[in-house]
Amino acid sequence: MDTFKTPRPGESLAAYVLRLRKALGLTQFDLANAAGIHSRSVGKIERGLTLSINRRTLGGLAVALGVPQEYLDAVIKGEEVSAVQGVKFCPQCWNPGGSVDSMWSELRARFCYLCGTPLRASCANCGELVVSLRYKFCPLCGRPYKDGGRNS
Repeated sequence: MDTFKTPRPGESLAAYVLRLRKALGLTQFDLANAAGIHSRSVGKIERGLTLSINRRTLGGLAVALGVPQEYLDAVIKGEEVSAVQGVKFCPQCWNPGGSVDSMWSELRARFCYLCGTPLRASCANCGELVVSLRYKFCPLCGRPYKDGGRNS
């Protein structure tokens, strides 16, 4: 994952979203469309007028900015973030579009506790880090996450 996307110590939600949006070359309208929210909401967030965000909006922003939702959570809470390894999932047991099993998220988990398949945290086709399993397909190459291939 790009290091410019990692929140800086003490960075506010407003400053973080604004910095990422500009680094990605997006307008407020572009970011709002990608996140599935109203463009005024992006303006309010960037001006520091919104301090709490519902999960749907938070998830949409994370996808649109290409960051793990944990980064946004940490910025809102004023916490430091640790390096995110990506969302781990079992390519055999995970149902596309569904949530991941909490056991797969364990730091030391490397294999699925249900079937023994190595857990994956990146696209099998292009290697892009999986930051959200809200969608079934890799945003970089378009391949489904559930397809077979190389494991990470």
